[in-house]
Amino acid sequence: MVLSPQDIHNKEFSVKMRGYNIDEVNEFLDRIIKDYQLTLSENIDMKNRLKQTEDELKYFNGMKDSLNQSIIIAQNAADKVKVEAQNEANNVTEQSRKQADEILNDASVKAKDIVENISNQSKALLIANDDLRKTTESFREKIRTLLESQMQFVNSPEWDQMISGIDGNFDKVNEQINNLDNFKETVVQSEGKEMPADATIKIYPDGSFKAIE
Repeated sequence: MVLSPQDIHNKEFSVKMRGYNIDEVNEFLDRIIKDYQLTLSENIDMKNRLKQTEDELKYFNGMKDSLNQSIIIAQNAADKVKVEAQNEANNVTEQSRKQADEILNDASVKAKDIVENISNQSKALLIANDDLRKTTESFREKIRTLLESQMQFVNSPEWDQMISGIDGNFDKVNEQINNLDNFKETVVQSEGKEMPADATIKIYPDGSFKAIE
C-alpha cells in the first residue's frame, strides 16, 4: 500500500539514547511530506492527463477507424464508379465500333453496287459501241457495194450505145414528139390499136413509142 503524506506525518518513532535529533528529523520529514505531497499531486495530474490523453487517443482511434471506414467506402465507391465508367466507355466504344462497321459495310455495299452498275453500263456501252461499229461497217460495205454496182452500171458500154443512139435519133424523136403534140386531142393509132389522147406514151431511144395501159 502506498503511503500517504498523512501517514508520514502521523508516523511516530521510539526514543532511544544517543538517537537522532527529533527536531531535525521532524523538519526533514516535513520536507519529505511536502515533496511527497507534490509528487502525489503531480502523479494525480499525470494520471488525469494520461486518462485524458487515453480518451483523446481513443476518440482519435475511433475517428481513425471512422476515417478508414470512410476511406474504404470512398475507395469502394471510386472503384465502382471506375468500373461503371470503364464499362460505359467499353459499351460506347463497342457501340461506336458497331456503328462504324455498319457505316463501313453500307458504304462498301453501296460502292460495290455503284462499281457493279458502272461496270455493267460500261460493258453495255462497249457492246453497243461494238454493235454500232459492226453496223457502221456493214452499212459502209453496203454503200461501197452499191456504189461499186452503180459505177459498174454507169461505166457499162450500154450507156455509150444509148448516148450514141440518142444523138443519132434526136431528130426522129423530136419529130415524134411534135407529132404527139399535133395529135393531142385526137385518137392516136399505134400497133393497129386506138389510144385516147391522154394515154401514157413510152418512147424508145430509136424513136418508136407505144401506149402503156
